[in-house]
Amino acid sequence: MKYDNTLSAPQGFSLRDASAPVLGALGTAAGKVGNLLARGVTQMQISRMQAVLNSMSDAQLERAGIDRNQIPQHAQALVTEEYDGL
Repeated sequence: MKYDNTLSAPQGFSLRDASAPVLGALGTAAGKVGNLLARGVTQMQISRMQAVLNSMSDAQLERAGIDRNQIPQHAQALVTEEYDGL
């Protein structure tokens, strides 16, 4: 008998078919973790922007057109809205 250093599978068995559901589930889980991390980073950026705006004087905020009670909304808009240039 000749030894050819290969693995043989039973007829009709495909490793690719058997592993597809597992790989699909891993991909879905990785996507969910990635989305969770992205949301966490965005929330951290919004919090940092709020801290920066809160550290500004009332005169600086007035020049920027921001009321102090609107800082949370402005911070979120500055972080999440896309800037398309001037």
